[in-house]
Amino acid sequence: MKKAVVVLRSGVSLLALCTLAHGFQQEGASAVSERAKDAYAIYSLMLTHPKTSHGADNNERYLISMFTAPTIPEPCLPTEGEADRREMCTDYEQRKATPRQLKPTFSISKPYVLLSADEAETFIQSRIKPGQVPIERFKGVTDIFTLSDVYFNKRGTLALTGISTSCGFNCGLFQWKVFERLTSGKWQERSTSTSIANNSVRPSSALPIRAGNLRFPLSFQCPFRSKPIFFG
Repeated sequence: MKKAVVVLRSGVSLLALCTLAHGFQQEGASAVSERAKDAYAIYSLMLTHPKTSHGADNNERYLISMFTAPTIPEPCLPTEGEADRREMCTDYEQRKATPRQLKPTFSISKPYVLLSADEAETFIQSRIKPGQVPIERFKGVTDIFTLSDVYFNKRGTLALTGISTSCGFNCGLFQWKVFERLTSGKWQERSTSTSIANNSVRPSSALPIRAGNLRFPLSFQCPFRSKPIFFG
């Protein structure tokens, strides 16, 4: 009889552990799902009237690389400061080498196409070698956009991400952006740093810049300077 009780108690304990583990899995999956929603909300903000290295966006539709990639130059992120900022930077360092495959779930008004790595390379080559027969799917398009992953603090209230545009060889714009979640739940751009690669841009005007009134200190290795530039 005692053996039966012991077996019963063991079974109940195992069931409780399985239920608890399932609860943790659901909680973890829910957190991942919320992060994904936040990431695409931020992507959609960046793809609304984006800037390019040659001026205003005049693309009839957006060509977007299917896989994320870190924006260049890589940010020199601080390891000290407020906890939220350090957590966001840690997330970046841990996941920056792992690409995310993007899904067509952006909330933007302009039509867009996700390109494979081979298709993206074909687009760049078509811009490097003028005189080639125009590719139909690239007509009306001057740039290809590449997004980085989105990196969060633990509370999910601060996010770092990057966006770059390329219109050919030595023609591109590279931006790192910091977003902050408002009390309404919406995301707002907090600061931006920009580097430009364009033959028509003088080095003095191709320095990283900061937008917004809130300070977020970062340093960037500008391609036209030998030392990092600190701003914020």
